This record gives sequence, structure tokens and C-alpha cells, in this order.
Amino acid sequence: MKRRITRAGCAFVILLTAFPAAAAHAQIPKADKTPYAAPSDQALMVFTRPRQRQASEVTFRVVTHAGRCLARLDNDSQMAAALWPGTHMLMVVTGSAPPTIQLLQAKVSAGRTYVVELRPRVNVKSPVKISVVRRGDQPLEAFPSAIRDRIATKHDLRKCTEWVSWKRPKIEPRAERAKYTWDEEASDEHRDAHSVRRNDGWLATEIYGP
Repeated sequence: MKRRITRAGCAFVILLTAFPAAAAHAQIPKADKTPYAAPSDQALMVFTRPRQRQASEVTFRVVTHAGRCLARLDNDSQMAAALWPGTHMLMVVTGSAPPTIQLLQAKVSAGRTYVVELRPRVNVKSPVKISVVRRGDQPLEAFPSAIRDRIATKHDLRKCTEWVSWKRPKIEPRAERAKYTWDEEASDEHRDAHSVRRNDGWLATEIYGP
């Protein structure tokens, strides 16, 4: 068991030290007219945080294992980020003293757009409710118009990545613990609910029409 814990921990520690390289790729260019259409060779992840009547001041940061910040979400905001096809374990980082780490697994395919909704929760160990918006759960498998019609929020993600680098000593041990919990303690239901599957995404023609 100790060997498994060490391997999981090292994966997080080693990858989280790659901040300088990650910062150079923090900004993902997108076409203005089709901000939510995935590139043909990459997947696109849309992270949306709906407006809350009682706005929370807590910022959500979605971060890769390499320390690249994919999205910085405040109340009523939405951002999109490109990922290479394959399996990714992403971290949703909240707070700072100390930060809270929640995991989201994404198995994505090129040319598809995936949607994840993040909502704040109060007085719980997991302050973010992570919900995968699945194609199969939508009426006629249509891309949600509420997501498509929202304007993407603009943030300087280089600064977000720098913040993650600065908080690395506090993030690393909590990332290790979160990964161990995911591998050894989380139920299959929990992992499934917090996993994006390849078929959960939409093609560009299905988002905007032919």
C-alpha cells in the first residue's frame, strides 16, 4: 500500500514542478465566431460557473498536473481551454490557506467539446460541486444553448499559473492526498460522476449547425 501511495504522490510532485514551461502555453487562442468549437486535433473543455444570487468570493481554478491553469472562474463566468486527446487528471483548486483540491478526470477525443459545470457549496469538505454535462443526458443530445450563447470570460491565465506555482508547497501534499483518495478510497459512483467520457462531447457541427 505504501508503494502505491508513493507512486501517486510522486506523479503529482514531479509534474507540478513544470510551471515555467506551462506558463508559456497558458493562453489558448480561439476563433471569435466559434469560441466553443474544438480544434480538429484537440479537445475543448468548457468550464462554466452559473450565476449565484448570493455571490461567493471564492475563486475556482482548474489546473492540470503540469501546473497549467486552464480556467479561472468567479461568480457567473465561463472559460474554454484546449486539451490534447487522451486521459487527463485535472485539479479544481479553491481557497489559499490552505487550498482545497478536488479531482476531475477527463478522457477526451480530438474535435469534440466537453462541458463541466462548477457550483459553490457551503460548509462542506468539498466546496465545489462538479457536474459533467453529458451529451446523452441532453434533450435530443443537443449542445446546451445556455452554454453556447454565453460570452467567454477573459482572464490572464499566465497570472493564474504563476499563482499556482507560488502556492505549490501547499498544493502538492493536498494533491497527493486527493489522488490517493481517488485511487484507493473513492467509490466507483464518485469516480464516474467526476469523469468526462469520450462520448460526452459534441462535434463542432453539432454546436453551431452546418
